[in-house]
Amino acid sequence: MLELHNMEYSYPGADRAALVDVSLRLEKGECLGLLGANGAGKTTVLSLIAGLLQPDSGQVVCPGSGNIGLVPQTLAFHTRLSVQENLELFADLYRLKGPRRQQRMQRMIEATRLEGLLKRRAGQLSGGQQRRLNVAIGLLQPAELYLLDEATVGIDSLNRHHVLQAVRELINEGETVIYTSHYLPEIEQVADRVLLLAEGRVQLDAPLHMQQPKRVYIRWPVQMPLAIERFMNTHATQWQHAADGLLQAELADEASWPQLLRLLAEQDDAPLHLEYRQPGLEELYLRASGGQL
Repeated sequence: MLELHNMEYSYPGADRAALVDVSLRLEKGECLGLLGANGAGKTTVLSLIAGLLQPDSGQVVCPGSGNIGLVPQTLAFHTRLSVQENLELFADLYRLKGPRRQQRMQRMIEATRLEGLLKRRAGQLSGGQQRRLNVAIGLLQPAELYLLDEATVGIDSLNRHHVLQAVRELINEGETVIYTSHYLPEIEQVADRVLLLAEGRVQLDAPLHMQQPKRVYIRWPVQMPLAIERFMNTHATQWQHAADGLLQAELADEASWPQLLRLLAEQDDAPLHLEYRQPGLEELYLRASGGQL
């Protein structure tokens, strides 16, 4: 569906490249969660895919009609027009006609909860309402690939839920989506895979729900017992004890967990918190980007 081959890009006058040797392959119906800190290169990747920028080297391959629905970070509508007039204008630009036009417009209006705002001038909307209009315009276009760049920034929790539901419906219908967000729970809700960028380079490209080793999470009210430290040195493949008292560890094998429980029961001070589970996306993100476990 979409392939990027060894993409490189530098902004004029910049002291470092925005993208370095970025490659990926995205299949039809797949949703990629694009992660990274501010300045990591996420928006640059989307701009290159959308054709707003041309790569210094590398290639974008997008088979099919090449129709792309883009929801950019910047607001892309006419502030002097009403919400209804903006939607009608973009429906014209997308060459939507007849029943399909009305069905698609109504669907996007409902998905972004704009029903009561159609007559209001876009420039008079609140920040969150303008974001919802931006999403409606971007998803209005019938496309084979949708690019959403921080689409829900400034949208309240309830309306964010409705926007995510609309994105999930597109994915369920077989559309392909690249979704960027700093709200990691959003990525967990919609994405099949995650790609992490750091300083323009790919640090991680993996299925979101890949099988990862379970980790132990323990927090003590006082200092960690010496016996636990000795246990970790012997039975953990890696472990950390943070300044806030939280111990995180990957045990060498499942049989070590009952042993650890027995050892914990022998200590004078019981832990405040104890878990043994697979790490979530936030922990995977921190680990891959050079943060803590």
